[in-house]
Amino acid sequence: MKPQVCYRFQCPRYLTCALSGGTACAIERDPTVKEELPDGACTPQKGYPCYQPGKGANPVHAWMRDPYHR
Repeated sequence: MKPQVCYRFQCPRYLTCALSGGTACAIERDPTVKEELPDGACTPQKGYPCYQPGKGANPVHAWMRDPYHR
């Protein structure tokens, strides 16, 4: 299986998933990666089957996602 990348930044697990592309507010697509996770492949209803823990939680990113601070 080719390495896949995910750009669904609205996902609650995006910031800690090893498959997430980009870095928080910079989600530019990597031109060398051709395989992107298809829409609906990793959803809460399916139990996030593609989720791979790997990135540490960043408290600054969590603060930025908090609706109170928007």
